[in-house]
This record gives sequence, structure tokens and C-alpha cells, in this order.
Amino acid sequence: MKDLRTIIAQAAFVAAVCSMPLSADAQCRSYAKNKWVPELSPYKFNESFNAAQLAPGEDAEVSLTFYSGQEYRILVRSHPILGEVNWKLVDAGNKIIFESLADDPKHVFDFKVANTQQLKVQVWVPNSEGANNMMHVGCVGILVGFKE
Repeated sequence: MKDLRTIIAQAAFVAAVCSMPLSADAQCRSYAKNKWVPELSPYKFNESFNAAQLAPGEDAEVSLTFYSGQEYRILVRSHPILGEVNWKLVDAGNKIIFESLADDPKHVFDFKVANTQQLKVQVWVPNSEGANNMMHVGCVGILVGFKE
């Protein structure tokens, strides 16, 4: 009987540990939608939404499709625990269309595309300064809006 309780307890522990990243990701997505979607105004949120938990020194990239003749706003925000993040929008040839650096942050970029195309948003969190800083993980969100 004791072995069965131990096995059940171990299985419950493993299940809890495995579900932690899913829970953190869901919290990040919820936080980003609640806090940052209003910043897209007057653009309409197109439900194109990406968020990730990142730590200093980590990066993420997402490819998005933009349609000809449409006006867009890209919004990139991070949780205050991370501070400002670096991000850029690049075309298929990795030509930089827009770039925002943490020391001169710009959270939004408005643009219109002439031709339907795939563009990439690349985000990276600057390394923390100082050896005694704790490593913090925070939510970074990339939201897209369009004009009707």
C-alpha cells in the first residue's frame, strides 16, 4: 500500500512539474492580451498574437504574413521585470525594416505593405548588468493590429 501511495505521489509531482511551463505560457498570454491590446488603438487587434517567457540573454523570432494595401501596427512589449527589450522587423532577405533598441525603446511601428509578404519580428532581451543580479524571467508579447 505504501508503494502505491509513493507511486501516485511521484506521478502527481511529475504531472505538476510538466504542466508548469504551460501554465506560465498561459499566464503570459493572458497578461499580454489584458495589458497591451488597448495600446493597438486605433488599429483593430487581428488576433495575431505571440508571447513568450524570456530571460536576459534569450531571444525569440516569429514570422507573420502581411497583406498588400493594408495598414498595420506592430506592438512589442515586455513585463516590467525585464525592462525594455530590443526588437526588429526584417524582410525575407533579413533587411531591417524597423529596429527598436532598449536604450531608445519604441513599442510600436506603423506601416503599410505594397505587396503581400512574410516578415519576421525578432526580439531579444538584453543581458542583465552586474554579476549579482538575479536572473528574471518575464513575458514578452508581439501583437499586430490593422486599420479597417
